[in-house]
Amino acid sequence: MTRAIRALSVLATATIALTACGGGGPDSDNSASGATAPDQSERCTADHVGGTITMGEYAMLPSFAPGQGQHGVRGGSESAAVYDRLMRWNPEAEEFEPKLAESLESNDDNTVWTLKLRDGVNFSNGDPVTAEDVVYTIGLHQDPATRSTVMSDALQVEQAVVVDPLTVEFTLTEPWAGFPILLAGTGGEIIPQKAFEATDPQDWARNPIGAGAFTVASYTPDQEVVLEPNPDYYGGPVCPTLKFIRIPGSQGTYEAFQTGEVQVGFLRGAKTVTEAQDAGDRGFETITSSGSVVNLNTGAAGYDGVFTDERARRAFAHALDRDLIDQRLTGGLGQPTDALIAESSRFYDGQQGPAYDLEAAEALVDEVRAERPDWNGEVTLLIADSPENMETGVALKALLDAAGFEVTLENAPVTQVVARQFTNDFEAVVGGLATSDADLASTFYSAFAPGGSTNLTGIDDPELTAAVTAFKAAPDLDSQKEALNHLQEVYNRVVPLAVLANSEEYVVVGDTVRGVSPSLYSTLLFDGAYVQE
Repeated sequence: MTRAIRALSVLATATIALTACGGGGPDSDNSASGATAPDQSERCTADHVGGTITMGEYAMLPSFAPGQGQHGVRGGSESAAVYDRLMRWNPEAEEFEPKLAESLESNDDNTVWTLKLRDGVNFSNGDPVTAEDVVYTIGLHQDPATRSTVMSDALQVEQAVVVDPLTVEFTLTEPWAGFPILLAGTGGEIIPQKAFEATDPQDWARNPIGAGAFTVASYTPDQEVVLEPNPDYYGGPVCPTLKFIRIPGSQGTYEAFQTGEVQVGFLRGAKTVTEAQDAGDRGFETITSSGSVVNLNTGAAGYDGVFTDERARRAFAHALDRDLIDQRLTGGLGQPTDALIAESSRFYDGQQGPAYDLEAAEALVDEVRAERPDWNGEVTLLIADSPENMETGVALKALLDAAGFEVTLENAPVTQVVARQFTNDFEAVVGGLATSDADLASTFYSAFAPGGSTNLTGIDDPELTAAVTAFKAAPDLDSQKEALNHLQEVYNRVVPLAVLANSEEYVVVGDTVRGVSPSLYSTLLFDGAYVQE
């Protein structure tokens, strides 16, 4: 028996009625918090063409180079608008749906997947989208030189074979029921081989060619991206011009939304998210497990400091009173936790992490200091320059200093902090995992397995690797929960990062914006969007 994900014949022009957390009709309010999701029952038609939608970003897309736009918090909406994606995660139905693809089918043990492309789809330069381009794109993501955010997932593809011009067969290294997540993220943003190889990489990063609903009109790094409609988009007419701008901090973004400077805004953090929801502003909500963490360098990029010792890492985790941090930062509105999994996750099974225990933290610090006479407790904590992150840093320093650490805070613009995380240029840094309930295993494998594309800490622990590999291979929800319980137990010893809280993300959408839809990682899809005056 095969497991099939098939496109409806009218998908290119069909009405999509979904929400991030509930039903997609007018005034839907089935989200985790009771927030109202925008109506998605209509999409762009020829009589709605025109207008501009401006979105305030938390962090801009670093570049349009392959593999950079996986997450909504890091410009995923910009990337998806230009490239489109083979698949889409439907948060309401909790299943993957074809988008640029026509269908995706697996064999019985999820080791072989067959993808069929839509016929008649072209890139914005007029070249057809082919199976060869799909295979080429996967190869790019597998190449370490690409620095793709989905390299770990792409490397699970042992072989990608062109069956015919519109069909690709993927053979995986091991069973993986969640494989469609690769094609629903940046791995599904197909790169045209001929055009890419004929273009200087630096030029491509600013002016790419994709199969999406939009093309790049202008690109100013870390400031502004303007996208204009692709007149030949396979999905029908494209209505607005899109403008993406960076506004430091969620509070600033929300204020810009309230004044009308932006019509869509990416909000992250319980305080601002709650403010927007309490005001009745519609949007798409996502609760991200382990969305707020402190990454601890376990030996990456030549680091040989104290966090190469797992006892120091456990001390760090035990020193953190997460409820106190939440009270200080959000007034108790957040979701503080020491566990890898949010209680709202479909995978949650009572998992618990290394809890706040000041005596245990002090004892571990004393133990490490006794064996490392050259270390006096000093550690450097890198934080982004947004108000929320700087306030987090101050709270962390107070708690860690109380346990015997001596913390120096270093702040930098968010783009620099992101870049330094991916080059392992830190001792400890405030960040977050971009998990998705679509397939938690993908993120945890990438973060905890050696060579993982988001293994920012450099962790290389055989037991942890085995645990996350077993989780990824688990074929159903019950076995996945069991595997996660074991993964949590191993994590509690290794502690490559200290979980602070689940993150709450809310992409707020103004009343004049219609036809947008959510996908993975708070990424919005704008191909059906239009402005309703």
